[in-house]
Amino acid sequence: MKPLTVLFFGSQGAGKGTQVKMLMDLLRSKSDREIIRIDMGQELRNLRDTGTYAGKLTGEIIDNGIRIYDFMAIYLQTKLLMENFTGEEHIIADGLARGDDQTRGFDDMMKFFKRDDLQVVNLVISDDTAVKRLLARGRNDDTEEAIRRRLAWTKTDVLPQLELLKSRGRTVHEIDGEPDVKTIHNNILAALGLS
Repeated sequence: MKPLTVLFFGSQGAGKGTQVKMLMDLLRSKSDREIIRIDMGQELRNLRDTGTYAGKLTGEIIDNGIRIYDFMAIYLQTKLLMENFTGEEHIIADGLARGDDQTRGFDDMMKFFKRDDLQVVNLVISDDTAVKRLLARGRNDDTEEAIRRRLAWTKTDVLPQLELLKSRGRTVHEIDGEPDVKTIHNNILAALGLS
């Protein structure tokens, strides 16, 4: 199996983390390649928890549901790939490309690393579904107010990135994120040509 490069999109609560895990499990069962996972939300939470000055400032931003500055996301994803990527691994990413600079940064990095087959999976759900799912998961940064703020900037800042990626020649798969987890997984596999 040749290396797979997939960037997941979707509002908070769309089930990206669940679908990423299921895809990674499938890749591990079908391929000996290692997987580099870029989970920007987790990278930012890890930075917040370092106790450094940058970590404190990051915490103030993400705990209030505000979008992180593009330079920070670009720095974290670049650092992770520069230090760990050998060219052979699958790359599965989510929480990236949240603004024009982030998107161009990630796409340029994929071109630099000769990953011309980058595919994008966009999980589509309603705002009401997102709020219901996020409140049920019970994370301390998931107040309804913070969730609705994040959903608002998802529409204004994130969704336009899909058009930017398309304009740069990337394939974007729109996947209905409302059905059950298994149906969504099967639809993703079909879109990626893995079923």
